[in-house]
Amino acid sequence: MEKIAVITGATSGLGKELKKLYERDGYRVCVLARSCDNEERDEYKCDVSDEAQVNAAAAKIAAKYGRIDVVVNNAGMGVLGPTELIPADDIRRAFDVSYYGALNVSRACLKYMLRGGRIIFICSIAAFIAVPYRSPYSSAKAAELMLGMSMRMELKKAGITVTCVCPGEIRTEFSANRAVAAETSDRYGDRPQAALDRIKRKTPERMPVEKAAKKIYRICRKGKRAVYVIGGKYRLFRLAQRFTGDTFFLNMTDKFS
Repeated sequence: MEKIAVITGATSGLGKELKKLYERDGYRVCVLARSCDNEERDEYKCDVSDEAQVNAAAAKIAAKYGRIDVVVNNAGMGVLGPTELIPADDIRRAFDVSYYGALNVSRACLKYMLRGGRIIFICSIAAFIAVPYRSPYSSAKAAELMLGMSMRMELKKAGITVTCVCPGEIRTEFSANRAVAAETSDRYGDRPQAALDRIKRKTPERMPVEKAAKKIYRICRKGKRAVYVIGGKYRLFRLAQRFTGDTFFLNMTDKFS
């Protein structure tokens, strides 16, 4: 029997690569995104932060295929700048997409999910490791991680597996296209711009999106743990954070980020 997967943010980058892998293995993939609108091709125009739109899209998918087997919450939004100066609307949007988007999609699709289903939250290493000038993204991803872990406990006896995947930096257009708070002040000087320049400069060093997608896909299909960190150095960062203490680790992160 053909299995039905719902993926958010699948029109580019990591989501697009995951869609290819699911389709390769015979899944019927339904995409939720603001930039698509072709329901005959299982592309549903949908702002994941809008609960009514998400509910309507999930209902259409269930009416067409009878159920939903897999949900991959991949949509996210980054914004860079001093927390003090980032426009409040940009901060809210980061939470609307990363946290409320994942919440809305998971709740809507659960109505049509049976025992054996899977929900995947594509979080980020930023959920564990705070980085200066990226507080909205880190905070939203940390909230998404807690959401996923809580739902894992709630759904365990129902036979639905929930897994959180926390990749490090991946070579996609996401980092280059993140929103940037234009304002700065004497308090911050040119440090926010320097942080953005480092992000762009290090793009070629990041894990290729195809490689990251294959690693994440294996976890999506068969992963049994609650949380996975993708990337060897990021697993080391996580281990170092546990053993060195938060204050020391924050000082080191600030120095090298």
